[in-house]
Amino acid sequence: MDPALERAVQQGRDGVYLNIHAQPGARRPSLRGMHGDAVKIAVAEAAQDGKANAAIIAFLAAALAMPKRDIAIVSGHASRRKRVFLRGDCRMLLDRLGAWLAER
Repeated sequence: MDPALERAVQQGRDGVYLNIHAQPGARRPSLRGMHGDAVKIAVAEAAQDGKANAAIIAFLAAALAMPKRDIAIVSGHASRRKRVFLRGDCRMLLDRLGAWLAER
């Protein structure tokens, strides 16, 4: 696994925790690479009324080919810095995350 991604991911019992740096209000949703020890994700929605958080969940679900119900923001709801839980097989999720970042 990429050393930068290793700093952004922590394995949990039923999945992985991922550090996210959100960039709301972007022109279009996209993965912007790493931001320190977090994956930087841009979304078009504004950071108000949970719209950007919902967009981040939708973006991750589409990018990682997993259901939205298996993704939850566990901290940082009102911050750019978020911690997201991705439920599922840890090895598979880590492989998908690594491949996803390598494509960018």
